[in-house]
Amino acid sequence: MERGLVNILLAGLCANYPPDRFNITTTTTPYPTVTQSSRDIFKCTLKSDDQLRKELLLGKRLKIATLQRDLPLSGVSMNGTELKLEGIAAEMVEVLKEKFGFSYQVVTPQRNILGNEHEGIFSMLYKGEVDMAAAFLPVVPGSHRMVLWGVDMIQNDYYVLMKRPKESATGSGLLAPFDTEVWLLILLSLVVVGPVMYLVMYLRVRICDNNTIKVYPLSACVWFVYGALMKQGSTLSPVTDSTRLLFATWWIFIMILTAFYTANLTAFLTLSRFTLPIENVDDIARTGRQWFAAEGGPIEYAVMNTEDDGDLNVLKRSVSRNLGHFINTADEVKVKQYVAEDWLYLEENRRLKLFLLKDYMTKTLKGTEEKDRCTYVLTQGSYLSRNLAFAYPKTSILPSLFDPVLLAFVESGIIQHRVQELLPEATICPLNLGSKERQLRNSDLWTTYIVVVSGFSTALTVFFAELVWRRCFAPHHPQHSWPLDITLENNPSSKFAGDKSKQDSKVNINGREYFIVISKDGEKRFIPIRTPSAFLFQYAPK
Repeated sequence: MERGLVNILLAGLCANYPPDRFNITTTTTPYPTVTQSSRDIFKCTLKSDDQLRKELLLGKRLKIATLQRDLPLSGVSMNGTELKLEGIAAEMVEVLKEKFGFSYQVVTPQRNILGNEHEGIFSMLYKGEVDMAAAFLPVVPGSHRMVLWGVDMIQNDYYVLMKRPKESATGSGLLAPFDTEVWLLILLSLVVVGPVMYLVMYLRVRICDNNTIKVYPLSACVWFVYGALMKQGSTLSPVTDSTRLLFATWWIFIMILTAFYTANLTAFLTLSRFTLPIENVDDIARTGRQWFAAEGGPIEYAVMNTEDDGDLNVLKRSVSRNLGHFINTADEVKVKQYVAEDWLYLEENRRLKLFLLKDYMTKTLKGTEEKDRCTYVLTQGSYLSRNLAFAYPKTSILPSLFDPVLLAFVESGIIQHRVQELLPEATICPLNLGSKERQLRNSDLWTTYIVVVSGFSTALTVFFAELVWRRCFAPHHPQHSWPLDITLENNPSSKFAGDKSKQDSKVNINGREYFIVISKDGEKRFIPIRTPSAFLFQYAPK
């Protein structure tokens, strides 16, 4: 506005002095001038705003700060005795240099960090040691009191890189199809349904006062519930409608449950789907795993600067417990060593993808099998986002000059294209390796092994307990001597002996002879006549 008022004042002076013999023209000289020709004609020259902007830095030498190792965004190299700016930032500064006609000198901070008022690149801007910072710096909260930010150029999203887990976080083997809550409810149903069946049958007999209806014992009801879950048959045949409905309902429930379990187990064992144990920073703090990030970067700023930036304060406690570390991530050997030791790497998405790409290409050139090339994996969602921009001292006029040019880079998509051109279009080592064949691993059968060992151990424990009980506490019965007379007529211990009326009826079924015996409750039973088989039915200790 001030420059506009000056232009109006100069135009008024030129237009009114002298009124008759002088003309107003525009030239390319730096300032409005008044000249008189040989014919005594006065000429007044004015500059446009665009010309003033272009020539404001003409011939000036700017001092530009940048970060040392942030390629392809920005970086430096030695050009004789001077530092040379590199990366996308260097290309943009060259465009600005050509447009405004300035020259520049590149400097770097003593520590390659964002810093604060006392150190780092923020300190150089805050103290006015440089004219601008030509680096893609994250616009962190609280930094506006130290520096003046230019136009936002791109946005960085921060992810977690980790060693690819061998097993999914949802579980493995036989327990994977259902979560913990479902398994607990199934276990509860196994415990409750058996006694409920027994209680309904018992109340039915009590209320209806019908002694002819048999009430199955509690142990039989519990065993029926368990046998139905294992798809086994049962000898129980209820005669009342209420008991039949209970039995049918449990069978339907088991049928649906086993169908879902079988389908989910098949899908789990045939698809290479992973659920990572770490999804956000809360999981990092909860699990207590070791992690590291770039020294002096936006992550350290967000973790340690609790006053201005509270996005990652949840990780500050892990830093105090020596679980979180901030290191020089330019040392790739050290970074690979930490990640191989199952540390978590917190960094910007683009850098992590470049890390994955280099590791994948290195293993490919070494002839590593394809299934072993994707050693690392990224989390699915970001936990932090920061805009990137050039920075200036608080009193600088450069943002008003440079921002329109830099905005053209942003709107045309040039910056985004240059940032992504080093990365392939395909996803590098995705979480779900759908194209890879998944073989059944021994770990998938781990639950089966546990069930078998537990079952046999329980059976042996019960067996030894029975031996101890029989030897120490159970009453002694006389042992039966062999051979035994197991014919129906001569065996005194046969429950059918002496009742000739119940033994005369015989029947031949499929070439085998059976006695038709009527039991006390009126049911007909077939007793095989063959001696070994008949022995099982006739022998009953006194």
